[in-house]
Amino acid sequence: MKKSIGLLVASILLSGAVFTSCKSNEEKVEDAQEDVVDAKEDEMDAQQDVNEAQYENASDYEQFKADTKLIIAENETRIAEFKVKLKAESAENQKMYQSKVDMLEKKNDELEDNIDDFKDGASENWNDFKNRIQKSKDDIDADIEAYKREHNY
Repeated sequence: MKKSIGLLVASILLSGAVFTSCKSNEEKVEDAQEDVVDAKEDEMDAQQDVNEAQYENASDYEQFKADTKLIIAENETRIAEFKVKLKAESAENQKMYQSKVDMLEKKNDELEDNIDDFKDGASENWNDFKNRIQKSKDDIDADIEAYKREHNY
């Protein structure tokens, strides 16, 4: 008797669980529609995040460009000073040192071209671009300092 009551109770509980967990087709459609709405909201949020990141990169680029242009102008001033001091050198030294000054000027011009040519969303990653430009700035600065040491300026 206890066994049959236990089976009956277990059957009722199992039947109740099956009926309550089953959803009608209408409920399934409603759930699917809610999932679609949630997915669209997530997509819109992701697009907004992308737009904000592009704006931040554009702002970062403008600031980076302005800072780099200032360094380029400073380099141009130092190179101009080298050219003036070259005129006081002997003709032999002028030829030898002129090529180094020309090389410095060329590197500085290339840096300016590179900073002007970057386009937001271009094939080059923003961080890779910044690193490449920073290396160019560091290289030019090191070359200018080496030239100054070599000529005791």
